[in-house]
Amino acid sequence: MSSHLGNWGDSVVNLEGPVPAYHQIKHDLQQKILNNELKPDDRVPSEETLARNYGVSRMTARHAISELVNQGYLYRVHGKGTFVSRPKIERSYAPLTGFIDDMRERGIRPSSKLLGLRQVIPDPELRSKLHLSPGIKVYQITRLRYANAEPIVIQVACLPQPLCPGLETEDLENNSLYAVLEKRYDIHLDRAQQRLEATRSTPEQARLLQIRPGDPLLYVYRLSFLADGTPVEFVESWYRSDRYAFEVTLYKDWGVAPK
Repeated sequence: MSSHLGNWGDSVVNLEGPVPAYHQIKHDLQQKILNNELKPDDRVPSEETLARNYGVSRMTARHAISELVNQGYLYRVHGKGTFVSRPKIERSYAPLTGFIDDMRERGIRPSSKLLGLRQVIPDPELRSKLHLSPGIKVYQITRLRYANAEPIVIQVACLPQPLCPGLETEDLENNSLYAVLEKRYDIHLDRAQQRLEATRSTPEQARLLQIRPGDPLLYVYRLSFLADGTPVEFVESWYRSDRYAFEVTLYKDWGVAPK
């Protein structure tokens, strides 16, 4: 496996994994912005410097920067460079549901194909998200989800193995993961943090979703918690943007939003 260290020492780009290199760079820079390592109006390194630090081509670095500009995280000043944008105000309200319930609520017939279910040692970033001790494994569940027999989303969910031992014996093609967690393990999700981004499909994603390589996707990642604040699930989803849209109810007076 080939990987390169970034400019901050802990930034790794896996050139052989399923996630495109530009997306990994974009995510790394995005996290540094969200963590305030890169502050508003800070100048980010040039494309040439980023390419050298991450061990990728300049075109790959440019792709990552362009997506962050398009999504409002960065802005360009002609002749001066690229800078960190000031943060946007974000607010949303939506019920916490899984794919099956989401589709059925829309009157759509859901189905799934299990692409992989294995126990893995999480990388430091995932271990931090799930508050795991070193050496603790997670279940990594990869599924292709269908709406009325049409492939619509690739999902990769990770859960701490000690919370749900024996999960590999469950039928996760025909059953809801959330329902299994509730019925077998008495795990009841309370809330989640979710973020949406625009991205483009890799050749493998395009093959699975029956679209063209480079077609637009909605990338969604969600971190779900128990009522006591314990994180129990991290899931990444790549939705076909020509077949799926997210709807959010907005309230002028946030205090009247249903709990």
